[in-house]
Amino acid sequence: MPVDPKRLQAVLTELGYRPLSRLWAKCEILLGLGAVFAALVLAGPASGRQPSDSLTVVLAAALFLLGGYLTLAGHRSHLYQSSNERLVLLREEIRALQQKDKPS
Repeated sequence: MPVDPKRLQAVLTELGYRPLSRLWAKCEILLGLGAVFAALVLAGPASGRQPSDSLTVVLAAALFLLGGYLTLAGHRSHLYQSSNERLVLLREEIRALQQKDKPS
């Protein structure tokens, strides 16, 4: 069930939340996965060779951690967006029930 963007914006404003960008969340996920892939290639197991020095291993580990963080941050953003949309739907359902139960 799609959520009315005006109602979603009203709830976000009321709660003091900033609207989140789905496009940016997807970019975070893709950049993170790309960084993880680059780290695996740099470290050697993906290319079948051994890393040449310890600096390469440290850089690959840092890139791997950064990529994992970015991927999880993008996923978390999607979860927050879904949670906000469900909040609006739940709020509308509660109001509809309250209106139905009010004596006329």
